[in-house]
Amino acid sequence: LKLTSGPGTKSIRVLMVDDHELMRQAYGTLLNLEPDIEIVGFAGDGQEALVMVDRLKPNVVIMDGKMPRLNGVEAARIIREKYGDMAIVLLSAFDDDEFVREFLKGDVRGKAYLLKQSLMHLGDLVQAIKDVAEGKTYLASEIVSKLAGAQNKRASAFLSELTSRESEVLDCMARGLSNSAIAEELFIQPRTVERHIGIERVDHALDE
Repeated sequence: LKLTSGPGTKSIRVLMVDDHELMRQAYGTLLNLEPDIEIVGFAGDGQEALVMVDRLKPNVVIMDGKMPRLNGVEAARIIREKYGDMAIVLLSAFDDDEFVREFLKGDVRGKAYLLKQSLMHLGDLVQAIKDVAEGKTYLASEIVSKLAGAQNKRASAFLSELTSRESEVLDCMARGLSNSAIAEELFIQPRTVERHIGIERVDHALDE
């Protein structure tokens, strides 16, 4: 199913993927009301998503984590291998460490991980879509907290390598502060915050 809002009217083309029809239709309808977002299609699982990505070439793919035939993490990996600049928002009910690490493995830019159960406002999803469309990384505060408090050796080694400023930024993210709020609290420029959030060393902490 393809849903559009007219040619050239919106800047971010989004494919909505979820195995629950009511969920994908509800999110799709609401997001399509946003002035910068156009829902260009829907898919019911990871396999269908791969086909529609090739056909529709969206800017952002929103996917459920656990789906039949092909889950969201594996579908995201395949999509990013083929389209390196295509952004992915994983909208999952699971915050399992391994699931998170698998999704974030490789280049974290243009990836977002949100938890369905803690997504209270549509604006949070809209912001995640806009951020990943610009190549930024967007993580639910619960996910950041898990990374910041991780006890496993690999994550701890990563955290020990952070500069004091990077640690301060990570702490602010764990408290759910926006980029602008972090910049204001730490007296730095928003662009500096984005650079710290996008540090490539995150990749090494999450690789196997």
